Amino acid sequence: MAPEQLVFRLIREDVSRFIPQGQSGFNGEAFTPSDTDKKDADELGTPVRVSVWETTVTTVEQARAFRGGMPCRAFRLQVSEVLSVRAKWPNEAARLRVVHDPLPKGDGPGADGHCGIEGLDRPPGVGRLVFKAIRDELARLSVPHE
Repeated sequence: MAPEQLVFRLIREDVSRFIPQGQSGFNGEAFTPSDTDKKDADELGTPVRVSVWETTVTTVEQARAFRGGMPCRAFRLQVSEVLSVRAKWPNEAARLRVVHDPLPKGDGPGADGHCGIEGLDRPPGVGRLVFKAIRDELARLSVPHE
């Protein structure tokens, strides 16, 4: 995706490890690929992707509908900020990028705006603390989006 594009991530409000009580923002745990993300990648033969949505194509309400109405907050970041994180850790985050990953058109309005951030899964032999720092930096760069 182009560096000037904006994407947003939905963060579940009911998961305390994502948004600790008393905090207005979230932490890097919200960028950790889920078991479902890993399973989907394995089944589709694609890199592991953490879901985000393109702001010019999908509204927050449309994205929330794909989450089944779970209580979520939206936070956005610019693709260039993801690239700046990749530049900060060139060896560990070399795979970090944002790609279009549209859902099937029949899934509903906004499906075309689905994207994914690749490279957030930790490869074997790479330290956990580095990937925690990478994810925390993405969280720090994210701002509320409504």
